[in-house]
Amino acid sequence: MPGPNSYAHVLLPLAVEGRFTYLIPETLQGQVLPGQRVVVPFGKKRQYTGIVRSLEDTAPEGRELKPILQVLDEVPLLEESHLQLWDWMASYYMCTGGEVMRAALPSGMRPESESRVRVNRGYEDRGDLDARERLLFEVIRDQEEVSVGDLDVSGIPGDPLKLLKQLVDRGAVELNEFMTRGPRLKRREYLCVAETHTSESARKALEEDLRRAPRQLEILRILLENQEPMPGGKIGLARPLLMEAGISASALTALLKRGILVQEIREEQDAGDGEVLRKAHELSKHQKTALADIRALFEEKHAVLLHGVTSSGKTEIYIHLIQDMLRSGKQVLYLLPEIALTTQIIGRIRRVFGNRVGVYHSKSSDADRVHVYRNLLGHTDDPPYEVIIGVRSAVFLPLRRLGLILIDEEHEHTFKQHDPAPRYHARDTAQVLALYQKARVLLGTATPSFESLYNARSGKFGYVTLSQRHGEVEMPRMVISDIRQATKRKQMTSFFGPDLVQGIRDALDRKEQIILFQNRRGYANYLMCLECSHIPKCHRCDVSLTYHRISGKMECHYCGHKEPVPHACPSCGSTRMHMKGMGTERIEDEIGLLFEGIRVGRLDTDAVRSVRAYEKLLQSFARRELDVMIGTQMLTKGLDFAHVSLVGVLDADSLLYFPDFRAFERSFQLISQVSGRAGRRDTRGTVVVQTMDPGHPVIRCIARGDFETLYADQMEERQAFSYPPFSRMIRVSFRHRIPSILDSACDMVARELRDRFGHRVFGPQYPPVRKVYLDFIKHIHVKIERDASYERAKVLLKEVLEPLKKSEVYRAVRVSVDVDPY
Repeated sequence: MPGPNSYAHVLLPLAVEGRFTYLIPETLQGQVLPGQRVVVPFGKKRQYTGIVRSLEDTAPEGRELKPILQVLDEVPLLEESHLQLWDWMASYYMCTGGEVMRAALPSGMRPESESRVRVNRGYEDRGDLDARERLLFEVIRDQEEVSVGDLDVSGIPGDPLKLLKQLVDRGAVELNEFMTRGPRLKRREYLCVAETHTSESARKALEEDLRRAPRQLEILRILLENQEPMPGGKIGLARPLLMEAGISASALTALLKRGILVQEIREEQDAGDGEVLRKAHELSKHQKTALADIRALFEEKHAVLLHGVTSSGKTEIYIHLIQDMLRSGKQVLYLLPEIALTTQIIGRIRRVFGNRVGVYHSKSSDADRVHVYRNLLGHTDDPPYEVIIGVRSAVFLPLRRLGLILIDEEHEHTFKQHDPAPRYHARDTAQVLALYQKARVLLGTATPSFESLYNARSGKFGYVTLSQRHGEVEMPRMVISDIRQATKRKQMTSFFGPDLVQGIRDALDRKEQIILFQNRRGYANYLMCLECSHIPKCHRCDVSLTYHRISGKMECHYCGHKEPVPHACPSCGSTRMHMKGMGTERIEDEIGLLFEGIRVGRLDTDAVRSVRAYEKLLQSFARRELDVMIGTQMLTKGLDFAHVSLVGVLDADSLLYFPDFRAFERSFQLISQVSGRAGRRDTRGTVVVQTMDPGHPVIRCIARGDFETLYADQMEERQAFSYPPFSRMIRVSFRHRIPSILDSACDMVARELRDRFGHRVFGPQYPPVRKVYLDFIKHIHVKIERDASYERAKVLLKEVLEPLKKSEVYRAVRVSVDVDPY
C-alpha cells in the first residue's frame, strides 16, 4: 500500500480546471519534489511535461491514478515563492494553473507528445476512398509522416481532422505519439592550452619543442596572443575565430592528439557587441537627493514611485541602485515595456555591468530563453546572471536572490497581457513577487499611471520626484498649432501646418534632427468612393482596410487579411476612389516632396520587423545619417538622441477621441513622452502639436506641461463614476460567429449577474470593433467597490458562467475573463 507522499499534484500546461493527481511509482519514491518537472500521461495517448505543485499522502477517492513516467530535474526548478506567485496569478486573474505554467516556462522546457500520422503499410487501396479522403491520403503518403497540426494548414477543403478520423477508421493511416524535443542549446567550441603547459617554464619548453613543427607553433602563438576569458572562467579562444586565421587543420588535429591543446564546449547565449565597461556616472545634486530619498523610503516601503521628467537621468539612478544590490549579493530584475524598442537602455546597462547582465524577451530564440532560465538555476558554465533585463514575461524567471525590481516606464499599457490567459499586468504581478521574496520595487516614469500616483499619494507607495532635466537643460518649448484655422486660411502644406513647416526648415538649416510622430501606420487610413461613399472593409473583421503603398495592397490591421486595391468601386462601379487619412508611409512620401534631398527614416512595425533592423535604424539616426525619423508610438519609448531639436505631433486629435476612460490620460502620456525626445542636451528643443481643437483640456495641459491639473480633473471624474482606482473592474468577453446566439448568451449572463451584483453590471455591449476574424464580440463589465470582497465577486462570477459550458446551445460561445482589463 502506498505510504506518505506517494501522490503528486501536478500542474499541466492546459486550460483545464481541476487538480491532476498522479501516483509516484516505487522506483521514483523519494526523487519527486515540489517544483520539479515530470513527464506524465494524459488521456489515452498523450504525454505532457508538468510541474509538481505538492506531494499528497492520500489519493482522490474513486479514481484509478496513472503513474509519473519520468522525473526531468534532479533539483526543483522552482522554489515555493515562485509556486506561490503562480497560485496567486491563477486565483487573481481567474485562469488555470496550467495557463500560468504555459506562460511562465519557455516552450523548450515543457516538451509534450505530438500526434503524427503515417500511411498504414498493411492497407490495401481498393479505390473506396472519396475524392477528399484520397487527397488527404496522398498528402500523407507523399510526405511519409506529418504532424496533425500540419493538416490544419494543408489547404485540403473541409475539415482535415474529420477526414483524418475517417482514414483512421478505414485503416488507411495510423496515428502515433512522439515526445517533442526541446530546443538545441547553443554551444560553442573553445580551444585552450592544457593545464600541464600553462606555467611560464612549461610554455617555453613547449615552444622549443615545436620549432620542428612550425605550423603547430604558429597555432600555439595565435592562440596565446588572442585568447580571452571563456564561459566558466578559463582562458581560451573560440574555434571559429582560430580557423578564420587560416591555420592548418591537420596541424590543429596534431596538437589536440598530443594533448597540448584541449577542446572545451560551452553553452552560451547571444550577447551584446562586446561593450566597453565604464563606471557609473557621477550624479547631479538633484539625482543624489532623489537617490537618497529612494534608499530611505525602501527602509519602510516595499514600493517607491520615481516621478522624473524626461531626460532627468532616471537611468543613472537605476544604475546606482543596481550597484547597491550587487554589493549585497542580491539580483535585480529590470522590466521594460518592449525589449525590442529599448536597445539603448540595454546597451547602457551592459556597458556598466557587462556579462553579469542577461536579456530575456519574446524576440529571443527559444534556445536563448532556455539558456537564461538554466543559467539562473546554475546549470550552465557561466555564473548566474545578477541583472536580468526583460519584458513582462521576465517576472516568471527563477531568481533566487531577488533584491530589487525596476519597472521602467511603468505607465506603459504593454505591461498588460491581453491574450491569451493569464491576462496579467506585469507591474502588479512584480509587486506580489517582491512581497514573496522580500524584495523592493521601484516604478519609474515621467508620466505616472494615475493608479500608481494615487497609491503613492495615499501612502501605499513611497514617492520621489525629479523635476529638473539633467544638466539644467530646459524643457522643450511647446507650440500648439491650430490646423483648423490653417486649413481655412489655406496655409496647410499637405498635412503640415505653417508652424511645423517653418520648424523643419529651421532645424535643417541648423543641421539638427527632427522626429515626426503619427500613430497610424500604412499610407492611407481607408479608401472611399466619392460617388456613393463606399469604404472597402475586411470581410472577416468590422474595420476598414488600410492602404499600404509599399505592398500595393489594402490590409486589415486586426487579422492580417490583404487584398489588391480595387480599380473601381465594388458598390457602384465608379472609378473615383479617393484615399483618406494619413499613415507613416504617406508622411514619409510627402516630406520627401516638400524638402528636396532630405534623408528620412521610418520606424513602425511595417518598416522594422526584427530587433536587428530596429537597432540598425536607430544607429543610423544616432550617427546623423538621417535628418528625419517618422514613426508611431515606437518612437516614444526610451530613445535618447543628442541632436534632435524638433518633435512634431501631426494629429493629436486621433489620440483624444477614443471610447476609453483612460483616453485623456494616455494621450497626455504619449504626447509628453514623444515631446521628451527633443532638446535633451545643450539647447532647448521645440515641440509642435497639430490639433483641430487647441482649446481641448488635454491640449491645454500639454501646452503648459500641467500634469497636476489633468490628474485632479480626471480623478474627480473617475470618483464620480466609480472608475479605477476607486473601484476594480472585471471584463467578461463573449465570442461567437452567430450574432443571435451571442446576444442570447450575453443577455442570459447579464440577467444572472444583475441578480447578484445589481447596479455594478454594465452591458452587454459591442466594442468599437464588433467583429474580429469572423467572430462577433460582446463585453460585460462588472465594477467592484474597493472595500468589497474581490474574491467573493469572482466566486459569484464563476457560478454564473459555469452553466454556459454545459448548455447545448451556448457551449460554443467562447468566454474570457479579464481582471483589471485596462
